[in-house]
This record gives sequence, C-alpha cells and structure tokens, in this order.
Amino acid sequence: MAPVYFSPPMLASRGASGEGEGSLPAQVATPPSVAELTPSVCFSLVQFKDLLRQYRALDDQVTLRFNRVSARSRDMGESAPPSLLQRHTSQFSSASAQDLGKSTYGTMPNDVCAKFWQQLVSVWSGREDAIKYCIATVGTSRTPTIADDPDLRLDSDARPAPAVQSRSEQMDEFIERQMRNELAIEQIIRQRSLEAFKERCRAFTPENSDAREQGYWKGH
Repeated sequence: MAPVYFSPPMLASRGASGEGEGSLPAQVATPPSVAELTPSVCFSLVQFKDLLRQYRALDDQVTLRFNRVSARSRDMGESAPPSLLQRHTSQFSSASAQDLGKSTYGTMPNDVCAKFWQQLVSVWSGREDAIKYCIATVGTSRTPTIADDPDLRLDSDARPAPAVQSRSEQMDEFIERQMRNELAIEQIIRQRSLEAFKERCRAFTPENSDAREQGYWKGH
C-alpha cells in the first residue's frame, strides 16, 4: 500500500457556518479521514472527542507505515545487523573481517525519514490547531465576567450583583477546560511518536524548520 501524505492544514473557512461568522475564528481544515470541524462540534464534547480520536489514529497509521518501510528496507538489504557490517580485506573468513564499529540495523535513510517527519508534523499541527480553534470558538460564546473585563471590574460597584451563571455558561466553561486538558494530552502523544521516530532515524535532523516544528522536535 503506497504511503499517503497529508498536507499541513490551512486556516480557512469551508463555507458559511451560520453560527456567528463575524466573531468566530476561521475554521480549520481536517484530513479526509477525519470529520469536518465546525463550531457545533466544539460545543459537543462527544463529537469533539470523537474527532480527536479519529485525528490521533493518524499517528498510529504513520508509525505503522514507517515500521513497514523499515522492515522492507531490512529485507532488501538496505540496512543490516551488526554481524553483517564487516569489511573483508581478503578472501572471506572470520579472521579477515574488519568490524566497522557501527550498525545501521533498523535505521532509515534520511530522505525517507524527512517524508515521515513531515507527515507527523502535519498531523500534530493540524490537531493542535483544531483544539485551539474549539477553545477560541467556545470562548467567544461566553458572556464577559467581571474577572474577564477590567471595565466591568471598575464599574462593578455601580452595578447590581451579577446573576448566577446560567447552566449554558457553566457548560461552556467546563467544555473549555476539557479542551485545554487535551492540549496537555497532545504533548504526551507527540512525545510517544517522537521517541519511536528518533529511534529509527537517529541521524536525521529537520532542516529549515520553523519555530513550531523545532518545538515539536525538542519534545515541547
């Protein structure tokens, strides 16, 4: 099965959402195998978590394809175990063999590593953008409170006591907290995939990477 490469998600609207377009952040495109991200998804934890589940499965798919390419590389002799990494200066014999002192067993060529690295970065950045989009979307629906707005805080003495938060506002705050927790979970997931990648691509280092990609490479 040929590898499928994902392009980095672009911040662009995919059509009118009908839900306060003027104040909502620009929609985030998702890969074909992941549900479309709309404002309504952000306000449903069930739909939001299902979207993340689909998105996080892409990490496993990239890792699976990476393992298959690595196994195929070994089968074709492009990498070899230490016992085969020997140079013979005369007729073959164990006595004539010089151990090269290093092993490429299980490692991948840099060009292959670069392709898989870009796939991972695309998935990671797209998922992070999706979470931040939903955090911003839910945040725009909240009514400013005295704690949020300095002008309200200065004028609070002249106002009647604020009403108890509505059930809807409480739910929005809960959803927003859950989404911020997902950002922390993202770092854990990225670290797991990053360790597996670096184990196979020990000689690879990203070139001409931006600040975000450098952060991913450093495990941030």
